Amino acid sequence: MDKKKYGNTSRTTAKVAFVIVAIIFAVSIYSLGFGKSGPDEADDADLSPVASSEESGVPVSTIPETTQPAPVNPAEEPAVTHTIDVDDTQKEPPVQPEQREVSVTDISGIDEELSGKLDAVASFFNCVAVSLAVFDGQYDYYTYQYGSADVNARRPVDADTKFRIASLSKLTSAIIAMTLADAGLLDIDEDISTYLGYEIRNQNYPDTAITSRMLMQHTSSVYDSDLYIRERSSYSAESTRLILSSSHAYRNRQPGELFEYSDFGLIVLGAVCENVSGLFFDALANEVLFKPLGIDAAYVPKNLQNTANIAAIYDANNRMTRSVQAQLSLGGGGETGQEHNTAQGSLMISALDYARILAMLANGGVLDGVRILSEEAVREMHNTNVEGEHYKQGLVVRFEDNAFMGDGVYWHTGSAYGTFAQFIYCTESGRGVVAVTTGAKTERRPNGMVIVCAELMELVWWR
Repeated sequence: MDKKKYGNTSRTTAKVAFVIVAIIFAVSIYSLGFGKSGPDEADDADLSPVASSEESGVPVSTIPETTQPAPVNPAEEPAVTHTIDVDDTQKEPPVQPEQREVSVTDISGIDEELSGKLDAVASFFNCVAVSLAVFDGQYDYYTYQYGSADVNARRPVDADTKFRIASLSKLTSAIIAMTLADAGLLDIDEDISTYLGYEIRNQNYPDTAITSRMLMQHTSSVYDSDLYIRERSSYSAESTRLILSSSHAYRNRQPGELFEYSDFGLIVLGAVCENVSGLFFDALANEVLFKPLGIDAAYVPKNLQNTANIAAIYDANNRMTRSVQAQLSLGGGGETGQEHNTAQGSLMISALDYARILAMLANGGVLDGVRILSEEAVREMHNTNVEGEHYKQGLVVRFEDNAFMGDGVYWHTGSAYGTFAQFIYCTESGRGVVAVTTGAKTERRPNGMVIVCAELMELVWWR
């Protein structure tokens, strides 16, 4: 990694620099207007209020469920403002990349046989809702929906329905961290103590620093201790600091040495990003990722532009575990340090908009002329040099040869409260799928992939 590019800065300098970066974003990035108007890991850790018995008709539990180097395609550089220097009068104007309209096609309208097969899988697994989005390159998307976003309201799922996607949130959190690295505000190999303002050490290895890279690779030795479990329903910068100061927050292994999946590690990453940027994590996400791509998504549901199309969550018995109203009640007041419990699993987004984020990664950091990440940052994310449970681990993403229908793919899963979600994408072909379900009776394959999601994905890989 280029240490000069990702060099250490003071928090004061960082905040000034971030303002400059934000101005550059605002001037140079145009809005696309799209989307607006197993068993081996613990998943995301939000224990906020569940649906009441009055809302769902049955008592529900607050215990979350469990979840769990391919080359980057060369991408054309997006159009940029061309500044004339002394020699520019002798130069040809820059060649602008070809742009075309984004195409979104409902599978049910073009392939009745395929749609019927997808319906059969959804029905077999007793799903309340399914939303699936396929991308083929930057511009071609295919969608499929099944069932109800809200059974009581008799509201069907559509391509814009927003789901709480559990640990699929971790990928977007890593992308957000890497935008700060691109801006020179975060060195992912720097001691995170530098950014949080207090010393963080695994007391068994006091001479080994913990870094943001380790947090994203799940090698930090920070783990989901009982102390973290008790604190996670109402979270703050102070609770983060207190947990990190306890010896119970760490495995007895050297940081950077071995893979150990950790929800809490991503919460710590979110805290680092807040301190570096001076922005609440949800506001930061909107500034550097969602707004530039014209995506309506939020880590705090009430900050969505459209809150009328949120999916309720149902368990395997089709009982509501999170009503729409309960989900809208989540989230702090938008100030840094007020609530850290977002980065690991709280993202609310449609399957279609999440597919667009995957398409950006598969395309080397660019989507339809908007560069979100540098090619170097994408290579870092795809640098799967850590041995995971059944796969190679990169920065949040996993890679496995011959993992899916004989292809090598990057992937991740998520589950909580009855939601099961999974994505896969291939950088060689520039294709991928994301599937989100609620209410499914399902298990996991030996490599950790969610069976209901994998079977849905197999039907469209590739139609």
